[in-house]
Amino acid sequence: MMLSVLLSPEAEAKLRQRAAAEGKDPVTYASKILEQAVSRPSIDEILAPLREEFAASGTSDDELVRQITEDRDFYRKQH
Repeated sequence: MMLSVLLSPEAEAKLRQRAAAEGKDPVTYASKILEQAVSRPSIDEILAPLREEFAASGTSDDELVRQITEDRDFYRKQH
């Protein structure tokens, strides 16, 4: 796929600098980082199993907040 992207002068300068640091031209470097970005799971994909487990647990939002607050306070007392 051919893609044209508008960058601010600051972003272009950083792109050129980082590409040069890796011994690559800016187009090759940009392609590499875009490939990496779209290959990683999204936050929603990462959190999906946790959300499903929470929904299945029957725990209310208020109960979860209470538990997190209690755990946080306990942790702070230990450290």
